[in-house]
Amino acid sequence: MIAIVYGSSALNTQGAAEAIAAELQPYVGAAIEVIDVATIKDNLEQLQEYRVLLIGCPTWNIGELQIDWEDAFPHLDALDFSTITVALFGCGDQYGYPDNFQDAIGIIGRRVRELGATIIGRWPTDGYDFDASVGVEDGMFFGLALDEDNESELTVGRIQAWVAQLVTELPPEVLAT
Repeated sequence: MIAIVYGSSALNTQGAAEAIAAELQPYVGAAIEVIDVATIKDNLEQLQEYRVLLIGCPTWNIGELQIDWEDAFPHLDALDFSTITVALFGCGDQYGYPDNFQDAIGIIGRRVRELGATIIGRWPTDGYDFDASVGVEDGMFFGLALDEDNESELTVGRIQAWVAQLVTELPPEVLAT
C-alpha cells in the first residue's frame, strides 16, 4: 500500500529511502516497498497500485532531476494520481548550489499535484541556508530536504521528525491499528 520510489546516483537518496522505510515501518500495517525508479522508469503504471508514494529525488547540476527521474518524468503524465497521497524527499547541496537547492522535489511535486496527487509532508525552510528553490512553495519545502554534503549529522534527526509528521498526515487506512 506504501512505496518509496527513489532515484539515486551518489547513493545518498537511496540511503535516505532505506532509512525512511525503516523509521516508518512500525507505524504501518503492511510492508513498505522500496523501489529504485531506474528499475521501473519505463513501466510507471505500477505506481498506481499504491495508496501512498514517497518520492525521493536529488537535485543534480543546476536544478535538474537525477538522471533516472529525468528519464521517468515524461511517463508520469500517463498516470492518474487522484487516489494517491504523495510525500517527497530529496538530497541537495545548499552551499554549492544555493540558487536551486531542492529544485527536484518541487519539479516532481508540482507535476504529481497537477496529475491529482494529494501532497503531504511539507517541510520548513528554517535551518537551511540557500537563496532560491523551485522546491519551496508558500515558505515550505515540498518535502523533506536533506543535505548530505554539508549537514549529514542532521539527517537522522530530520528523517525521524519527518516520519513522525507523516504519521499524522497519512491516510488512516495505511496505518497499523
